[in-house]
Amino acid sequence: MTRTTRDLVVAGVEPASPASVRLRVAFGLAFVGALLGAAGPLTGVVSEGTAPAFTAWPLLVLLAFLPVVLAAVFLRNHPLVAAGVLAVTGLFAPGRLLVDLQITVDTTYTTRPELFRPTSLTPLTPSTGLWLLVAGHVLVLAAGVLAATAAEPTDSDQSSPRRFLGLVVAAGAVAAVGLFTAPITSTDPLVPTGGPFDAPALAMIGGLLLAAAAPAAGVLAASNPAPENRRGGLLAVAAALAALALPPFTAGVFADGLGVSIGSVLLLLAAAAHAVLAVVLGRETDLAEQKAVELPGQRRLHRVAGVLGLLAAASALGGVLGAQLVVPDGLPLPVGYAERLLWPALVVVALLSAALVANTTAARPAFTVALAALPLAAGGTLDAVFAATQIGSVKPGGGVWFTVLAVLFAIAAAVTAALAGSLEREEREEVEPTKTQVPLPQAAVTLIGALLALGAFALPVLRGPDFHSVGLLDFRVGSYGLLAAVLAVLAAAGLSLRSRPQRAAALLLGAALVTAVRALEYPLTSARVTAAAPGPGLWLAAAAVVALLAGAALSASRR
Repeated sequence: MTRTTRDLVVAGVEPASPASVRLRVAFGLAFVGALLGAAGPLTGVVSEGTAPAFTAWPLLVLLAFLPVVLAAVFLRNHPLVAAGVLAVTGLFAPGRLLVDLQITVDTTYTTRPELFRPTSLTPLTPSTGLWLLVAGHVLVLAAGVLAATAAEPTDSDQSSPRRFLGLVVAAGAVAAVGLFTAPITSTDPLVPTGGPFDAPALAMIGGLLLAAAAPAAGVLAASNPAPENRRGGLLAVAAALAALALPPFTAGVFADGLGVSIGSVLLLLAAAAHAVLAVVLGRETDLAEQKAVELPGQRRLHRVAGVLGLLAAASALGGVLGAQLVVPDGLPLPVGYAERLLWPALVVVALLSAALVANTTAARPAFTVALAALPLAAGGTLDAVFAATQIGSVKPGGGVWFTVLAVLFAIAAAVTAALAGSLEREEREEVEPTKTQVPLPQAAVTLIGALLALGAFALPVLRGPDFHSVGLLDFRVGSYGLLAAVLAVLAAAGLSLRSRPQRAAALLLGAALVTAVRALEYPLTSARVTAAAPGPGLWLAAAAVVALLAGAALSASRR
């Protein structure tokens, strides 16, 4: 023992541990990074004379210091929580760094209305504020790495919660979808409105890193065994998502020629969901109190999910019956072929919703999966509307908003149903742990059905001369509906191999219904194409429905 350490011990002062020193250094780096991140926009990130779309600096200062303030709240009494906050914030720094570095290459493809709004085609040159902003991201990243090394593991008898992990994953997925879409809408040709896949290399990689960081950070935070660590980590995710969502959202609200996009709305919803989950997962409740709440709560959740499903179906009906387009007087309204696919989707969701409202809990897995039929059908509808409104005189009609509302209600119903399923699963695990071994024929049929379904959504169901259908990887509006549907079907097939027989059968039934809606696109919408012919996706969808129903029958026949 050195003299200095011995003197401290004799004096009754506990020497600072290396982890504690690293944490304080990390906090200092994060504070300086926030200071630089706030100073950058105030100084100006591009050449003089180019102002932001609105007075954004008060909001940007607040968002820059929000994670630091959050870490400071926990630093004294809960240092591990403060370390988690800084580490989670650091996960988003690489993506933000690359997105802002795009300004140094070409501002033409940069959508940052809170920092600058081009007024001409004259190239903009980076100024001092941009380098302050970049340095701030680097320091936040360094603080996150240092804080992660300072978070020493502690012995704990608590286990990571599984009950709400599905909701955390769902909230992260919503955030990722929001980050994949355009941050704003614009009628100004000088303001680009594309998503990551429409951007150059630096911004595209940065956007993809942000989209990956959102669900990863949420899952890592929610998996921590200590309640206070879960609370701090999820609050940090909420703060990071708010920092990404609020500037473009505010620009869309207050700036002339700019509008709010669905991407920023989804990000705000995901931020709010993470904040709520931080409160829920950050509480320590007695096991007896949990059980006292679970049973009536589970029944209520089934009914709430069913009611939300009925609202989603009713909104889809409004989308079908309402006008999707408004055309100038004297012009005929085009036939809405795309929205016809909403009919089978809303019928499926309405029937399963009614079963849940009637407390038929066995329908819950099929209901959760089948909800994906609504974004599948709505995606094609909204894609057609978006294409038509590229003509200046054509505007979206009232049916568009009902269609969007149907998707939002479907998301809310799916989250509620997932929560009910999580509660039910945990209750059953306490009584009878799941030990199921799927027979080989059922596993083979299920996997075949999943592969066929993947092809059904990846390949077109309708072909014709000079007709290009929405593709899974086109990243148009309709592509996101296809993506949601195929992910739901594949997830259902995978979960069915680990579920009890009756639940597995319901999951596969829901997957078959979603795939059937995909197959119905040909007979319902083929009239829009001259000399239409079935595409390979149609036959794959039909075969997938047969295989998935066969898997459901085999599963239901098991004891």
